Amino acid sequence: MLDTPDLERFVDEYADAAYRFAYALCGNEPDARELVQEAFVRVFDKAALYDGAQSLESWFKTVMKHLFLDGRRRWERRNGLSLDAPLGDGLTVADAVADAREAPMGADLERAETVAGVRAALSRLPAQARAVLTLVDVEGVGYEEAGRLLGLPLGTVRSRLSRARAALRDLVKDLEVAS
Repeated sequence: MLDTPDLERFVDEYADAAYRFAYALCGNEPDARELVQEAFVRVFDKAALYDGAQSLESWFKTVMKHLFLDGRRRWERRNGLSLDAPLGDGLTVADAVADAREAPMGADLERAETVAGVRAALSRLPAQARAVLTLVDVEGVGYEEAGRLLGLPLGTVRSRLSRARAALRDLVKDLEVAS
């Protein structure tokens, strides 16, 4: 069981890494901050359930991932809209959505465009692909640990990571071509 000083120390030491993981899942700052806060509150509330079989960091990431997926499912049930939904005059929602690949012009913004492009490409990936990419490629978590965090067998982690990297590569190329 964890005591309050241990949890407070964990928050101090892990807050930045938690935010990076949450941002990769959510794709925006407000939702990432809210997810981190909600996950830390949940860990404090459920500290008695922590058994020490996995690292506190792994347990925390699992909690955060479940909160994110649960919240996303709730949002989609309430707010989901098909891209095929008609808007009239033969147009669909997909026709009316702005192209996320449009980037500001200017040589001085090249780096900002690159970062924005990668973020845009990452945000277009499915949540599961973003999660495995963030864990392995951003956070440096090993495949086995990522499998435990995501509740997936090792082979599935490897195949999803391979597909996620390929999809991200294609999306980034599409963004570069559009620029």
